[in-house]
Amino acid sequence: MFRIILACVVLVPASQRLVAQSVKLVEGAPSVSVASLPGPRYGTAWPALDRTEPTWAQEDTPPLSPSLATGASLLFPGTGQLLLGKGRWVLFAGLELVGWLVHLDQRRDGHRLRNEYIDVAWMVARYGDPQLGRENNFEYYETLGSWSRSGNWDADPARAGVQPEDDTDTFNGATWELARDIFLPLGAGEEHPLFAKALEYYEGRAYPPELLWDWTGKEESLKEYRDLIERSDEALRTASVVLGAVVANHLLSAVDAFVSSHLPVEGSVSASTGLRGQGPVLEWMVEVRP
Repeated sequence: MFRIILACVVLVPASQRLVAQSVKLVEGAPSVSVASLPGPRYGTAWPALDRTEPTWAQEDTPPLSPSLATGASLLFPGTGQLLLGKGRWVLFAGLELVGWLVHLDQRRDGHRLRNEYIDVAWMVARYGDPQLGRENNFEYYETLGSWSRSGNWDADPARAGVQPEDDTDTFNGATWELARDIFLPLGAGEEHPLFAKALEYYEGRAYPPELLWDWTGKEESLKEYRDLIERSDEALRTASVVLGAVVANHLLSAVDAFVSSHLPVEGSVSASTGLRGQGPVLEWMVEVRP
């Protein structure tokens, strides 16, 4: 079973930029020798300095618009965090990159395996010409793997009309038996008024000559065919789940950017996203601590 676990827990740092006010020179003050001053000793004399302690002031920077940060992260995860100066933008961007790589890889594998099991079905079990309208129907290939024989479409081609298959060990025969159970009483024949309804049901669900198959004596090929179907289904299912994780990463990044743009500097945000459980289950969570 393919599993992916993606998680991140981050804290919002309290970021303030402080700017030191410049030290003022005292006009008209007597010069002092170079040796009495700290620093490089290149000139001949420096003016005396005012020995008052320097003061510090917080630089006023206009806050980033919450709508801009949220929209940027919704389109490109991590962008809003980058604009806000949050280091965790790397996590969201990394999840986005990894998610797309895994999705495309699993999707490619799923389609490759699908082409393989279609080839096995055609070369080993199938007989008749391809019918493109139903060749792409997965239900057909699933049925082909579940039943070793399709049975005949017309049990007696010499007679006029379609004579349904009556071998219940085949798919078409089981379909005709179901049609009789639905529409006809026990022992009823062609003369019954509902026989046409039963025949219509059979013709709509049984497989015609160009789609018939038979795995008799080819059990190893049937086993390979079923394994290819299972692997293809798993790869395509994983691709779909990971695509859902990519979408969740967009939403999570947007929520995180929105909350971060409103939090005080001492607030914090923790976020996580991942897959867990026996199957591909997606979950994500945001926790805010003001």
